[in-house]
Amino acid sequence: MRISVQSEWMKSQKQADVMAPTEIVQTPTGDSIFFSLGTDNVLYATREVRANSTGWTRLDLSSRLSSSQGGATVKAKAFALAQNIDTLAFDLALAVTIGNTDYLYLSLGNPNTDASFAKDVQWTKVPFDDSSKPSGTSSLTIADVYLVNLPNAAQAQTCFVDIWRSPPASNPLKLLDRYYILPNGSPHWHLHQLPIDLAAGSITSCLGRRSKDPVGGIYTYGTIGGTPELIYVPQYNAFRPNVPPSPARLVIPAGTQSIATSIDPDGHSHLFVSASDGLFYFTPDDQDDDSAGVAIVRSPAVASASELSAMTAGGFTVVWGLNPQRALFYTKCHAGSESDPSAWSAPMPLVSNVESYSFYANKSAGNSVLFAHISGQQIAQLTQDRVTGNWIKRQMLLPTTEVSHMVEFNGFTTRMEVIDDNGLQQKDVDVVLGATSPVSVFVNDVYYVLSKAVSVTVKSDATGAITIIQQSDSLAVVFYQATIAKAANSTVSINPAAKALAKLYTIKDKESLNNAQVTRSDGTVQPLVPSSVPDGDRQAAAAALQQFAQISSGLPADGSRQVNPVVSRATSTPVPRKVLMALSASNGTDSQLLLHPQPAAAHAQMLAISVPPILVEAGDLFAKLGKTLEAAIKSLVFKIVNGIHEVWVQIGNVVYRALLDCVAAIVRAAEWVFDKIKVLVEDLIAFLGFLFMWKDIVRTHLVIKNVFKQFGRKAVAGIGNAETAIAKGLDGLQTKLNAWAGIPDSQLTVGSSAAQANSTNNGASSPQAHWGMEHAKSNLPNSTTSFSTAGTGSSTIDRVIADIQGLATDEYAALKTAVDNLQSQIMGPLLTLTPAQIFQRLAAIIGGTLIQTAKNVVVKSLDIIKILVDALFKLLDAPISIPVLSPFYKQITGSDLSFLDVMCFVAAIPVTIIYKIVTGAAPFPDNATTSALTSAKDFAALKTIVKPKRPAPSPAPAPRPQGVMVHMATATTSAAVDPEDVYKKFTIIGQYLGMVGSWATMAFSFAQIPFADAGLKELVPSWMTRIAVPTTLLALSPFIIGAFTDSEEWDVIMTDVVISLQFLKTCVDASDVLGKNHLYGKVSPYIDAGLCVIGLVPTIGYIVRSHEKPSDYVGTMAVALNGLSGVPSPVIWNSAIDFLTIHNVLRLAVELARFVISYHKDVEDAEPPPKRRPLVPFTFTPEFNYTTLLTKQAHHKIAELSSPMQWRMVRVITFHCRGCEKEQRDDWTEMAGHWDHPPEWKTTSFAQATGGWMENPFELGLEAMFKDPDGSGDEISGDDSGDWYPE
Repeated sequence: MRISVQSEWMKSQKQADVMAPTEIVQTPTGDSIFFSLGTDNVLYATREVRANSTGWTRLDLSSRLSSSQGGATVKAKAFALAQNIDTLAFDLALAVTIGNTDYLYLSLGNPNTDASFAKDVQWTKVPFDDSSKPSGTSSLTIADVYLVNLPNAAQAQTCFVDIWRSPPASNPLKLLDRYYILPNGSPHWHLHQLPIDLAAGSITSCLGRRSKDPVGGIYTYGTIGGTPELIYVPQYNAFRPNVPPSPARLVIPAGTQSIATSIDPDGHSHLFVSASDGLFYFTPDDQDDDSAGVAIVRSPAVASASELSAMTAGGFTVVWGLNPQRALFYTKCHAGSESDPSAWSAPMPLVSNVESYSFYANKSAGNSVLFAHISGQQIAQLTQDRVTGNWIKRQMLLPTTEVSHMVEFNGFTTRMEVIDDNGLQQKDVDVVLGATSPVSVFVNDVYYVLSKAVSVTVKSDATGAITIIQQSDSLAVVFYQATIAKAANSTVSINPAAKALAKLYTIKDKESLNNAQVTRSDGTVQPLVPSSVPDGDRQAAAAALQQFAQISSGLPADGSRQVNPVVSRATSTPVPRKVLMALSASNGTDSQLLLHPQPAAAHAQMLAISVPPILVEAGDLFAKLGKTLEAAIKSLVFKIVNGIHEVWVQIGNVVYRALLDCVAAIVRAAEWVFDKIKVLVEDLIAFLGFLFMWKDIVRTHLVIKNVFKQFGRKAVAGIGNAETAIAKGLDGLQTKLNAWAGIPDSQLTVGSSAAQANSTNNGASSPQAHWGMEHAKSNLPNSTTSFSTAGTGSSTIDRVIADIQGLATDEYAALKTAVDNLQSQIMGPLLTLTPAQIFQRLAAIIGGTLIQTAKNVVVKSLDIIKILVDALFKLLDAPISIPVLSPFYKQITGSDLSFLDVMCFVAAIPVTIIYKIVTGAAPFPDNATTSALTSAKDFAALKTIVKPKRPAPSPAPAPRPQGVMVHMATATTSAAVDPEDVYKKFTIIGQYLGMVGSWATMAFSFAQIPFADAGLKELVPSWMTRIAVPTTLLALSPFIIGAFTDSEEWDVIMTDVVISLQFLKTCVDASDVLGKNHLYGKVSPYIDAGLCVIGLVPTIGYIVRSHEKPSDYVGTMAVALNGLSGVPSPVIWNSAIDFLTIHNVLRLAVELARFVISYHKDVEDAEPPPKRRPLVPFTFTPEFNYTTLLTKQAHHKIAELSSPMQWRMVRVITFHCRGCEKEQRDDWTEMAGHWDHPPEWKTTSFAQATGGWMENPFELGLEAMFKDPDGSGDEISGDDSGDWYPE
């Protein structure tokens, strides 16, 4: 087995809400937990949960406090969060309002595990017990709470609470009192005496502990008495508890804006202060009165930063902040080097327009995880790739029960298929998934975190597929590794962006960049690069992209960094081996980036700067460049240092360097180039990714929908004539079965046809083709509908069910034997059989008796169908609400979704996509013909539009090669379809729809396995039985299209009746009355089997009279396999056969349908088959060796003339060669060897085949023509007895 992969950059959707976290902690596995106050005044914990639909689950932590307050309403108003950096246990302090009074609750030492959250957090009320509280105060009003966890401190959990000194209405100065809390003390509340008055809204505080103090304390910054001050005060005087602690007034730098602390493993606090001159630092042992901080980062990027945050973990100290432009930046250094300015990385702005943020340093993965609330947008998570240093962005999604709530995002959708040696998809195969770096993904719509250390094992679905979605607005993505668990050497490395990058690197020069076009979802086309971009910039951009392509080709294919032990990340200036190219800023009025004529000179200019270059991550550098004015960029140089490609950038008088040592670094550089030539991200995604042309898809959907609806009405109207039509169609059954034995053999086995289909990339396996089906599979179980068929039962139905059960019981043994034979003679060796072999074996297995029983069961079921069908037909138009699909459908069409809409819309997507790939045009353009198709009021009106056109006479065929047998055509391309030949278009589309119907059957029918195992068909969920109605229409599409012809052939007429009954029967199954009827649950599979058995007769009858093209055989085989899959239904529901067998048959039906698609020139050339004489001229006689014929199927050949086809009259012959003394070979190519000597030919009839010149001659039924095989100028001739047939 192997894994095939296709990826696309496209939009994805999830049923979800977005979140707005305020505080965050990490779990031992590196996942996140958000804590936030909802607009409903509830404290929520939102946990990142793997193997979950959205990846997050939200818990209400505060509402249950109401039970301890006599049921009173509890409103959460403020909270504080702390985490133990060693154990990762977390603490919570919560202020709530009940009535007019505030209360404090604590929850300390929560283990932060799944088990602990399953039990909920435990709250402890901390009553206000300060005896010094002035009398007459009737209520407590809490302004804010603070909490920190300090390792090695006398009191690990340090908590402070600010309360209003008097109620806000009588406190114009907004004065506050501050308390520290001793959870286990008595009293709990202790007034924290300060030398200053605190006013609400004028201060900023954070907690920590100086290295000399055994207890924690609080830092307070604000304007006090008109003077900015920063004061630190311990919680209490640990040495003299009855004496107030001594405050420390720290010397703050000019323009101080914000403060933050990070707690190191010893429990000491490192204080950071942002000021107008940059970032300043106070060490834990130098925070006394008049202590001054040291400037560690002087840069405009951090000057006057607000909302500063800091953290020490994983060996690093990281500081984050928002600059005055609301750009979020970070800088970091190795823990222990905080006071060394040279140890800090260059501050890099990552995200603009940030309103708030939270972050943590992931101890498990060793990287930083950031959550930012971007103005006007949703919460975004940015995770730094530990391997490449790149930042990966994704949205945060919450589960929701609202069907209308849908979140849309860009990402790379990767669809993997597990394929066996025959090219067939395999279900339920364990595949182990990993990634080069930790990355959050949806696998088969379930949230996981993949990494190199933590793999996930998932099973391929019913179609053999596994779908992975990685959110990303960038080409810089994390690579996957996938391995089939039980298959050696099956590991594949997957770059989700490989297809997009391949297209990107087709831009080789300015001309190809100018020719790049963006097609939007509405079909409009525009240049990728705006016309305002100068030629110089275009030339520079194209040259840079080609340089990136060359560099990328030499980097590790798994996305990891290029390994070179001599590469230096030091600050000393490395010496380049080679300067490749440079971009430099022009001095014109319009700042441009031009290709530098002398790259080495540009680099020499950089080296002339006295300050050594600053080494930064490539992702950070290009993020900074994207936020830097072009005029400030003096030069940008690409060069090679010690075998590693680097990029050097001079911004003002500062030079930065970054290593281009992985694919992610290269694509960040490419994205920056596109940004500089004014290409929007949305346009880049449209150019490199896939956009659904929804207008084309909706038109296809509406046409399909109307065809199905009018066919359904026709089926309902024709129910009264069904019994007569079935009887007429089965008239002369034995003669028809005998004809199956003489079907010429195509020599294409089922396995080879499926393998050829799988090797052809026609879009059928692409992620976009399966977009609708994936959403249907994921979201239909959560669908709702108001449709009901209650009250449609009757005593007649009960009687008919009992009669059918009697028939089924009597014939069960015969059916079981037939199913066993099907499995051993056909389904088991299916891949090695040719269509003719399968049809001939079917004739022997189902025989006349089984077909007669099937007829009786079907005829009996007509009484049920007649009673229920009028009410049940309304199901097609019944509304259904499905997460994602319903709101999305409403968004693009303005209409509500119905049951018929669901599958028509799902099918229209691959139909439109594949048809465009094959023909280059949408199947149904916006024209009068399409309008007529969507507005036709009945099937007859549709038929007048779709009715086949007769083709013009074909030109004479090209001459055949002398002495060579012409084998089956294998054309893989097709000419354009005549846009006005609607029937030809529908014959193509019918195959596509049938393929989607098989996908849906596998996806939804096999969800019934648990019910089959229990023998409880009546317990199948109603959505499964109801969605089967439109799914059946898809599966029947090739036959429905055939109903547009005026053919009077018995098989066409009977097929129309059978498919009508199959459709109507699925309507009956959707009945609320019968769907839950246990007895009908036992009988229903017999009706399915009966219809499938009867349907096989006209299906194969078609190939008896029409077998000129490869697609005739393979298309009929695909349809027949779908029929075969239903024959064992009663046995399946009696637990006698494995569902996997049927799955294999359906899987092959899909592949054969794909084969027809890939060979679809044959389909385009389709026309109503002319009335011709029966193919087989002989009858079974005692002299005819039927067993020999079956074992000699390899001798049955079809010789096709060169395209276009020409009909010739030939005769069925047998032949023997007397020109050599050996027995004839089995292969025609070897028989050509007999043509080098004068052959002597003898023609015989089959009745005479046991005699002749050879001791054991073989029989060969051959429809062929030989063109002068012996060079005599004469064709082979024989006597004129027998019949002649068209070739």
